Amino acid sequence: MSSSNPNQPLGPYQIGEHIVPPPRPASPATAEYRLNHLMLRIKDPDKSLKFYCDCMGMHVVFIFNAGPWTIYYIGPRDAGMTTLGTSKGLLELYHIPADSNTPYASGNDYPGPGVGFGHIGFTVPDVAQTLERVKSFGCEVIKPLEEARVEQMGLPQDVVEGSHGEVHEGYKHVFRQLAFVKDPDGYWVELVPQVIKTD
Repeated sequence: MSSSNPNQPLGPYQIGEHIVPPPRPASPATAEYRLNHLMLRIKDPDKSLKFYCDCMGMHVVFIFNAGPWTIYYIGPRDAGMTTLGTSKGLLELYHIPADSNTPYASGNDYPGPGVGFGHIGFTVPDVAQTLERVKSFGCEVIKPLEEARVEQMGLPQDVVEGSHGEVHEGYKHVFRQLAFVKDPDGYWVELVPQVIKTD
């Protein structure tokens, strides 16, 4: 398979090098498309809303009881019913009481059945302060600042053991500036500084 689109260069890629393709050419057919939201299944709406709204600063845009489940749409404080179609950074939380005994798997929970969805990320002004805030809400810190151990990266065991090569130091440098916590359902949430130091 080959690609003539310079915005989608095919590998192999040089280890430790950022590939920064030119912007994708304008497309009238998709000019107004944008990622609007992600959906997460949750077990306890009170705990999830406390984490995402009270701790992480989002707010509830609307709640809709669909009968067998309830939807909680949350987003940045400037999101509202009239701007849902043009808003960014929304989360749709699904509380399905019939799933109360079904474990939800994170894609980072090897060797379990996850392997798909990895994490959501928040940009914050001060990662260290945000970590303290998250801890005060009783949530687990799974990767603090200044650490870059491969076993903290949500990878399969054979990668952690180095069977597929070593993680590049440039990535570890960036990874030390990030933190990861778990939300009430065990989903990984990444805390990213507003400015990442590249050297």
